[in-house]
Amino acid sequence: MSESNWAPTPGSDYPINVRFDRSQRVSRFWGIPILGITIRYLLLIPHFIVLWAFGIVAGLAIMVSWIPVLFTGRYAGWAYDIVGGYLRWTTRVMAYALCMVGPYPPFSTGPGYPVEVDFDRASRVNQLWGFPFLGIAIRSIVLIPQMILLWVVSIAAGFILLFAWIPVLLNGRFPQIGYDLVGGYLRVSIRAMGWLLLMAGPYPPFRLS
Repeated sequence: MSESNWAPTPGSDYPINVRFDRSQRVSRFWGIPILGITIRYLLLIPHFIVLWAFGIVAGLAIMVSWIPVLFTGRYAGWAYDIVGGYLRWTTRVMAYALCMVGPYPPFSTGPGYPVEVDFDRASRVNQLWGFPFLGIAIRSIVLIPQMILLWVVSIAAGFILLFAWIPVLLNGRFPQIGYDLVGGYLRVSIRAMGWLLLMAGPYPPFRLS
């Protein structure tokens, strides 16, 4: 797939980014009201089961991921693989469920799928955030403005999703405004979650792109 179809491009100035291939074609069948999305969710049951197990592993990784941050100011590479992999897998499943992508999600976190979550592993994190419990507790409070942004965007994204099935049904494409708002909501969510879990140093930007 052409890199020009991706949005935003890989050169994002924030160390956590979510990209979508906007050239994606989606079977018009999925645009049939109620039936399409119901069947999609049923097809995703195997992913929900795997993500439940993966989530337990990611949770255990989060419990010790603060240690390298406290001593080195960097999030561990193995933690990016586990926690980042879980976030990437979850994002792909959500995008498929919402008809933002055509192909069924792979049972892996590797590249090659038209929804990608990028992490800059060179990002440095203030070592003070690595203090057990205290660091993440303070980060949770500091993230309140991001939560307000997510609440506002969720209203707009939810409204778009009420009608997103129409262009899918008529021309087999998810609407571009859907990628802007629904995709933006997913992007802000992943950035906020990644920042909370010490996967990035800079505070997440207040923008959807």
